[in-house]
Amino acid sequence: MAGGERLSRWIRLGQSRWPGVEISEEQLSRHLERLGVSAEADHPHAEDLYLACACCERVPSALEAFHRELMPEVRAAARRIDASPDFADELTQAATLRLLFGSSDGEPRLATYAGTGPLRAWIRIAAMRMAMNAIRDGRRYLLVEDEAFLDLPDGSALSPGDRKTRSRYAEVCAEALRAALASLSPRERTLLRMHHLHGLTIDDLAPKYNVHRASIARWIARARDRLLAHTRAEVRAKLELTESDADSILRALYSRIDLTLSRLLAE
Repeated sequence: MAGGERLSRWIRLGQSRWPGVEISEEQLSRHLERLGVSAEADHPHAEDLYLACACCERVPSALEAFHRELMPEVRAAARRIDASPDFADELTQAATLRLLFGSSDGEPRLATYAGTGPLRAWIRIAAMRMAMNAIRDGRRYLLVEDEAFLDLPDGSALSPGDRKTRSRYAEVCAEALRAALASLSPRERTLLRMHHLHGLTIDDLAPKYNVHRASIARWIARARDRLLAHTRAEVRAKLELTESDADSILRALYSRIDLTLSRLLAE
């Protein structure tokens, strides 16, 4: 069977296993070539490689399928290391960023999956390693890279040992963030979700809205500014705090706020 015919067969297999996920033969060929995987032979995990390729190409339906069917493996791996729900949530989001979007100086980890085994098992092993490393290093993950929440003055209005007070403040901040997100327009919420949760860049989003990339950048910045301003105002009002104390609380609870934002955007 010729290479082109085999690629067509891979496409058919992939679309059959992952309905609605579509990539071109050129995209698949380029992905396989980068991995050193031959398109000339049958592959036992062709459907998994197809999904991995589509995710690396930022196909929305592929990202949704990945989250729906494969990310539960990460939560299962987290529970084997630490039964805390918060740990599972943090590991899931951190794994999403690393596997699907990588970092500013590296490619997505999923781009290295070469199909030597089932994708589900590959993800489970990767998640176990991340979980064990997190426990070993004693670090906590920052889940959404939103610089607006980091732009706060130093200082803390919290006592780390006062768990009851900290929990109360966390609840108020979560409620404020939910209200702030609800106050945004549907377009603003969608932009934040696609940009922060699904990792689409400004250049990815501009064609979807048929506008210049500078317009997308302004829209996202405006949405984040409104989100932060509304959250600050709600926290100040509910806890009757000064602006500096409200900012200190937001800073002290950054990781909790970050996790809440991730959950809200995913809803």
